Amino acid sequence: MKYAQDPGAFWNARFSAEPTVYGEGPNVFFAQQLARLTPGRILLPGDGEGRNAVHAAAQGWSARSFDASSVGVDKALAFATQHGVTIEAEVGDARDWEPGEAFDAIGLCYLHTPPALREAFHPRVVEWLKPGGTLIVEGFGPGQLAFTSGGPKALDMLFTTAMLEADFAGLEMELSVTEEVVLDEGPYHQGRAEVTRLVARKPL
Repeated sequence: MKYAQDPGAFWNARFSAEPTVYGEGPNVFFAQQLARLTPGRILLPGDGEGRNAVHAAAQGWSARSFDASSVGVDKALAFATQHGVTIEAEVGDARDWEPGEAFDAIGLCYLHTPPALREAFHPRVVEWLKPGGTLIVEGFGPGQLAFTSGGPKALDMLFTTAMLEADFAGLEMELSVTEEVVLDEGPYHQGRAEVTRLVARKPL
């Protein structure tokens, strides 16, 4: 995945090319961590075709998402209707989108951006969490460059534990790990992969 100057155009093309780019099921790690929490209000930035927001809504969460791709957002809303749940999905860019509210949980699944944007965006995510709220992150680690299962091919767009712990230093870390997994998430996330995972809570 290459983050373009116009990410909306890049992702519109990708989401138009396949029935589902990353599959219909939620990210496995996200779903496992969500199951540990009491349902409330959740935000899914960059949720694409809506697989994680729809899963959260089916588990009783009030789910809101945004994505740079209008095609992805349209597919997310249709996917929610297909599964008999309601989500709030809107077009938005991580560079300037603001929610106007705070959340009990936020999930960042494979939201890779150039370093300058990441360094500006992640602190805003912390602000969007309610006190006591939980952040769940999964993205590719540096070792992903050796695999063909997806992700950016730029080292500075991949996640290390030290990077994420620094970005989210205002939170209490519950889990921070880089490990090898086997992905089975639609045509673009298939096979062995290195992922970095973080779970953290905002202090009360």
